[in-house]
Amino acid sequence: MERQEFGPALYIYLIVCTTAFIEFILADVLADQSFPFDTERKLALMEKSLGASVISTISTRIQQTIQQFPGCDQSRIKGAVHLMAELTSTADKRIREGLLQLTDYVGAEGEASLRKKGRVTLINQGVIGRCARTGQLESADFADAAEYHSAMVREFGFTKEEADGHTQEARSYLAYPLKYDGCLVGVLYFFTTEPQVFPRAADQTQLEDVAQEMINYLRLAKLV
Repeated sequence: MERQEFGPALYIYLIVCTTAFIEFILADVLADQSFPFDTERKLALMEKSLGASVISTISTRIQQTIQQFPGCDQSRIKGAVHLMAELTSTADKRIREGLLQLTDYVGAEGEASLRKKGRVTLINQGVIGRCARTGQLESADFADAAEYHSAMVREFGFTKEEADGHTQEARSYLAYPLKYDGCLVGVLYFFTTEPQVFPRAADQTQLEDVAQEMINYLRLAKLV
């Protein structure tokens, strides 16, 4: 009798385990596979709404801002604009919030492998994500690659593998919030390979003026 009961019970157990595997493992894999395509679609819609000329104007304004940072080697600074976006939901239906890089990096020439527009940063990751969460200017500075790597994993929400995939040359970072009607809609982001630049080189009034310009462009494109 025990053997007869054990057989059906084992069968049901295997079905439950298989179902759980499909739901929690394969579904996550499928969500992750669709993740880049979804962000590419969002980026294409943003670019279409803004238009090439507006994106070019935003990039030019970032370059002008870099050229106004005092007391540092401006040729070593890069900048970009990241916009808040709802990303592909996970298998348990949770909506993932993140920031989608709208523009190519503007400024100094750097590593050929450096990720450009379309890059996604989750809301709990990096200096960009911290700025989005606090709604305030955020900065970070690292003495060397080892300190950077350790902080990315310990303080900034990245896994070791993700941190390994980032540029190892940057030393100083600045993220400034873009707000419209009291809500954060994006982040203005700069980094440099020169240490101890930010936030010392940042002028709050200048950054606020640039941020307002960016918001005006986004309003014209009906993205905020």
